[in-house]
Amino acid sequence: MAMTEVGEAAARGNAPSALTLDRLRQLATAAPLDPEPFLVQAAITERGGDLDKAERLLTEARRRDPRSIAARYLLADVWLRKGRVVDALGEMAILGRLVPSSSLQMVPALAQYAQSPGAAAKLHTILDSNPQLREPLLNALAADPNNIDLILQLRGNVQRGTRDEQTWQSKLLGELISQGEFLRAHDLWRQLSGLPSETESLIFNPGFNDIPAPPPFDWEFGSSSAGFAEPGNGSMQVDFYGRDNAALAGQLLLLPPGNYAFLSPASGTVAPNALIWTLTCLSGGPPLMQLDLGAQGPGRPTSFTVPASQCSAQRLLLIGRGQDMPQESNVRIGPLRLERVTQ
Repeated sequence: MAMTEVGEAAARGNAPSALTLDRLRQLATAAPLDPEPFLVQAAITERGGDLDKAERLLTEARRRDPRSIAARYLLADVWLRKGRVVDALGEMAILGRLVPSSSLQMVPALAQYAQSPGAAAKLHTILDSNPQLREPLLNALAADPNNIDLILQLRGNVQRGTRDEQTWQSKLLGELISQGEFLRAHDLWRQLSGLPSETESLIFNPGFNDIPAPPPFDWEFGSSSAGFAEPGNGSMQVDFYGRDNAALAGQLLLLPPGNYAFLSPASGTVAPNALIWTLTCLSGGPPLMQLDLGAQGPGRPTSFTVPASQCSAQRLLLIGRGQDMPQESNVRIGPLRLERVTQ
C-alpha cells in the first residue's frame, strides 16, 4: 500500500504524504531487511540535494537486496552527480547484467567518460567484464575521427571481420572519407584489417577471396531481390535477374593520375547491357570507364585515364541494369587485373 501511494505521488510530481512516510517507517521497523523504505527515503533525499545521505541510504538498500534494480540505478545516478564516474559505471555494468536491455543506456555515459584523460585503462576492466558493451561503445566513438587512438586502445584483441566490428569500422572510415582524408582512411583500414603497410596493389583482393577486411577498400557485395554477388576462391559469383537496377559489388580505389588497363575475365551467361563495370571519381563527374561484360571481347582489357586533379579517390562498381525484357545473367567473374600502362 505504501509503495502504491509513493508511485501515485511520483506520477503527480509530488513527494509522498506524511501518512505514506509513516507507513514506510512502520515497514522499516516490522521488516528491517526490506529495501523499499531506504529506496524511497533516498529518492526524497537525493531530490533535496543531500547526495551524501542519499548514498548511505542506497548503499543500505543495495546491501539488503543486491539484485535491486532501483537501488543500483539510483546509486549510479548519485555517483555520477558526485563525479565518481568509475564507481557509477561499475554499478551500471552490474545493472546491465541484471537487465541486459539496459546496457545500451550506459553507452552515452561511457563514451563521454572514455574521452577523459586516463579513462581508457579503467574502461578496459568494465569492458572485459561486460563484453556486450564494447561494440556499442566503439560505434558511438566512431562518429568522431578524433577518437581513432582511443578506439584502437579500447578495441582490444578481438576477432577481425565480425559483423559488429565492420559496423563501427565502416562508420569511422566513412567519416574520414567524407572529410576527404583518403590516405588516412586507407592507413587506418590496413591497421584494422591486420594488413602490412608495405603491401602495394592497385586493386585489393582481385580474386574476391574471403578476407576479414571491411569496406570500402575491400569488396562490398550487394544482395537484393534484383540479384546478388558473393565471393569465392579466385572469383565472384553473380546472379542478376534483369528486373531492376542494383549495385552488386564495389570498392574504393586510390589510383594515382595516369593511364590504366582493366581486365575482367568472365564465364557464364551474361545478357547484353546487363552487367556493367564503372569507375568514377568520388568527387563526381562522368565515368572514367564503363565495361559491359556482355559485350567485352575475350582477353581484351579496357583502357582508362585517371585525371591529375579532383580525382584522388575512385569508386569501382559492378552495376546490374534493369531491362525492358528481363534476362537472367549467371556469371563467374575474376580474378580481375588492373595495370598501369605508359603511352
